[in-house]
Amino acid sequence: MAKVVAPLSVRVEVIGRPRESSYEAGKFYYPTLFIDLSQPEGSEAGKIWKNLSEDEVSQIQRGDCVQLIPAGKDKSGKDKHNIVLLESPATAPDPQHAQPTPIADGWTPEQKRAIASKVQQHADLLAYCLETAHKRFGDLVSTEESIRCLGTTLYLSVLRGENR
Repeated sequence: MAKVVAPLSVRVEVIGRPRESSYEAGKFYYPTLFIDLSQPEGSEAGKIWKNLSEDEVSQIQRGDCVQLIPAGKDKSGKDKHNIVLLESPATAPDPQHAQPTPIADGWTPEQKRAIASKVQQHADLLAYCLETAHKRFGDLVSTEESIRCLGTTLYLSVLRGENR
């Protein structure tokens, strides 16, 4: 006899910032926290984290009530679920859990990925410039503010192409 699996009624609590996959360059996932509505409020057992694709996360927003329908296990043995948005008026998100309108409305997924990649590249460059300033000038200046200024100067000069 087949095992009967019941869907979980959950609320979307947090949709995290996109993170690049360690396994596929250029592919992003969104860490998302669901709260199991059958568990007591604030219960650790009621917290369900899922890494959603861009397509999945584009169909939900914070405060939405959805069903997680069990769909087997993944390669690492974690439960997989299909997500079904509940459209009934009784489950409309309350204003307390409403997600702010993103600045990037109207941007294509490719544009969002390109921006995320560029921001990550700039952050890496700035970190490198700050580390270099600390190593090179740490003995010559007395304050962290001076190191930050020198690191920022290195960063800006690289961006302007003065160090080619």
